[in-house]
Amino acid sequence: MDEVLLRRAQRGDPDAFEQLMTPLEKMVWRICWHYTGEREAASDCGQDTMVRIWKNLGNYRGDCAFETWVYRVAANCCIDFLRKKKRDRSESIEPLKEQGFDPPDPKADTEEQAVREDEHARLRECIARLPEEQQEALVMTQLEGVSYEAAAARLGVSEGTVKSRVNRAKVKLKEWLSEQGELSPGDDVQQNEKENRKGGNRP
Repeated sequence: MDEVLLRRAQRGDPDAFEQLMTPLEKMVWRICWHYTGEREAASDCGQDTMVRIWKNLGNYRGDCAFETWVYRVAANCCIDFLRKKKRDRSESIEPLKEQGFDPPDPKADTEEQAVREDEHARLRECIARLPEEQQEALVMTQLEGVSYEAAAARLGVSEGTVKSRVNRAKVKLKEWLSEQGELSPGDDVQQNEKENRKGGNRP
């Protein structure tokens, strides 16, 4: 990262900010997509991430890699979105239920898709409950497809620490999802774990 460019952006130079963030835009989009699973939501969270970074860039003191700091801002934006979505959904359906409204069952040809979408939504909500360091390690390696080695370099910790955080996160996810009737951490996490074991993930 260009330190001069960073200092200019922190002083409010929009051109410097654009040059600083352009190489990270794809990473931000991937993070938002993996957290939300929706194109429109990912786009909104991505825009929110850029606004937050612009407003809080002066708070970055170099305690971690700039890329890691951006990653955390994006993850926090997505977590806030998921929490608000869950709260809004609960608030919108409860008054209807109190009035005796019973949502119709999905059609036969869409039932499997509806169940799968619900499972993925629950998985993402559970990920949002994990400690920040476990969220980062899990999303990077299991959803974003970053290798353990590259994740360790990005987070500034050892590869063993990354693996430990991922394992603790998966144990907690399995526990929470089992309580909800979902016995596994989800197909998307399992598939990326298989690829990671094969060494197929890219930095």
